[in-house]
Amino acid sequence: MFDQLVNTRDYSTIELLLFGVGCYMWVIVYALYIKEIRRGAAIGMPVFAACSNFAWEIVWGVIPPSTDMGPLLVWAYRAWFLLDLYIISGVYRYGAVQIATPALVRNFKSMVVITTLGMTVLYYFFKSGGYDTSIGATSAYIAQMFISVLYLILLLRHQKHVWQSLPISWLRMIGTGLNTIFLFLHYPHMYFLLSLGVMALIIDNVYIYLFIRGRRASHTAAVH
Repeated sequence: MFDQLVNTRDYSTIELLLFGVGCYMWVIVYALYIKEIRRGAAIGMPVFAACSNFAWEIVWGVIPPSTDMGPLLVWAYRAWFLLDLYIISGVYRYGAVQIATPALVRNFKSMVVITTLGMTVLYYFFKSGGYDTSIGATSAYIAQMFISVLYLILLLRHQKHVWQSLPISWLRMIGTGLNTIFLFLHYPHMYFLLSLGVMALIIDNVYIYLFIRGRRASHTAAVH
């Protein structure tokens, strides 16, 4: 039964557990994103990181082939895509508040569409050209770097205009961290990929540190 759900021929049990748990933690993150969008009519993900992320999911969740890790992981990728349909619609509707340049605000919705299409083309040719791993790890971590860096910028610049969630931040960091441990086990000599994973993990931890420090400072100011 287990062998029918995951690829035990090419991946060890610990690799499958690390990657599988990390992937499904991101499914939980997406569900929490949707809850926050519905509750607050606001978007907490950096808009252009969201476009890149959705483009990756189109290429790896919709356009075959998908991951070779087995149906359980294929459906994790598809779940990301299906949940992200709602998230990207939230970006389209509410994301303009993150933009400060008036000319960009006026053309924001067109930019979301164009950015998503452009990144889809790039990720597709990266995949079809044979530059990626069989699970899409390299392009996924390129997308992850967009997310991590832009999240940090968003925290520092727009705290009054978008919601920030510590549980989501922890789940993002842990999910990415588990996947990064998997990379070290399965791709020990792919140093570019490993560097991306470590850098994204460091940035995510810096984000959480600044998030907690900011919350404590705000609480202290409110008390006094």
